[in-house]
Amino acid sequence: MDWRMTWKGWAPTNVKMFLWLAKQDRCWTAERLAKRGLAHPPRCVLCDQDFEDIHHLLAACIFSREIWHRTLAWCKLTVSPPNGDLTLYDWWRDATGSIPVSLRKALASLVPLVTWDIWKHRNACIFDLQQPSARHLFASIQDDVRTWASAGAKGLQAVIDAM
Repeated sequence: MDWRMTWKGWAPTNVKMFLWLAKQDRCWTAERLAKRGLAHPPRCVLCDQDFEDIHHLLAACIFSREIWHRTLAWCKLTVSPPNGDLTLYDWWRDATGSIPVSLRKALASLVPLVTWDIWKHRNACIFDLQQPSARHLFASIQDDVRTWASAGAKGLQAVIDAM
């Protein structure tokens, strides 16, 4: 089922590829850099609390959880945000099963979008020396939801129309 969640939903190919790499634990997080003996930040650049691995970054980080909470509430999806107890894919599977069928396409596009935007924000903090900003990231996600909806993400268009 995980491969369907990654490859069958509406999202640009580069985002699907990122999700696939994240699922395989192949993203260059601090954990992966440390395993290779490469320079890495000592803690997550978004929350500055825990060591960064892909699970922490996308599901367990307090910063990311705030983004998930804001985004799910804004889209009026009545699911709890990831809390770090489950992997992203386990949470996604459970969340999909707990919402009405009419909203499942929205969630299938929203999860890739939010994870991609978290990853891009994290990279901007590392490589462009930006400060983590939940406000800026959430605004970027809102813009991307509208852009993806206008580009063909029907599930997201339904959520936007309901606002």
